[in-house]
Amino acid sequence: MEYEAIRLATFIERPNRFIAICELEGERVTVHVKNTGRGKELFHPGVQVALNYQPKPTRKTAYDLVAIQKAGHWINIDSQAPNQIVKEAQANGTLVLPGIGQLPELQSEVVYHDSRLDFCGQTAQGETCWIEVKGVTLENEGIAAFPDAPTVRAVKHVNELIRAVKAGDQAVLLFVVQLDFVQTMTIYRERAPKLAAAIEDALAAGVQVVALDCEVTPATLKLRQPVTVDLTAPFHESAE
Repeated sequence: MEYEAIRLATFIERPNRFIAICELEGERVTVHVKNTGRGKELFHPGVQVALNYQPKPTRKTAYDLVAIQKAGHWINIDSQAPNQIVKEAQANGTLVLPGIGQLPELQSEVVYHDSRLDFCGQTAQGETCWIEVKGVTLENEGIAAFPDAPTVRAVKHVNELIRAVKAGDQAVLLFVVQLDFVQTMTIYRERAPKLAAAIEDALAAGVQVVALDCEVTPATLKLRQPVTVDLTAPFHESAE
C-alpha cells in the first residue's frame, strides 16, 4: 500500500492517545495518531515521523501520523494498514500462509457466530479458512510482541478460531509485524496472560499462528517474510 501525500515532520508531544503535536516545516501542527496503543517506546520528542496529508472539511486535523522512526528504521503504526496489505497481497497472489498456502478467494469482515473475523477465504483445496489479523508495533531487542495494550477482544477472536477448527475449517491467527528488524514474534505474557493461554490452546487445536514482517518506508507498507513465532521467548519493554 502507498499513502497519497506523505510529509516528514518531527514529533514533539502526544497529549492523548488520539492526537500528537509535531513540527512541520517550522510550524507546530496537531495530527491524528492512527493507533491508540501506548507506543511509549516510540514517541520520544525529536524523532522523525511520517504524516499523511488528508485535508477534509469533516476532519479536525489535516494529517494522519502513520509511521515513526526507531533506531534508523521506520515502523508503520497505522492500525488499519495490516488488513489492507493482507488483502492486497492476496489479490496479487503473494500471500502464502505457512500451513495453508494461497487463498484464491478472500472476503473481509465476515460474521462468525457472535464475532466478526477479519477474513474468510477458500484454500486451493476448497477448504474454508478464517483469518484474524493483529498488527504489531511493539519491539525490543529484536523481539516483537503483542499486545501493546491490554486486550479482551483478541482473546475472544482466538477462541472463535479454535471453534472454527473444531468445526472442520482451517484457521489462522496472523500477526503483521509492521517493521523489518525483528527475528522473533512473541506474546507479552505479563500484559496479556489470558491471551497467551488462549493462543497455546489454539496451537494445540490446530490453529496456524503465523507472523509476517513488513517492508516499510514513510510512504509505503508491504508484507515481506515470515518471522519465527516463539511463545516462550521472554519480553520486556525498553526502559526508555
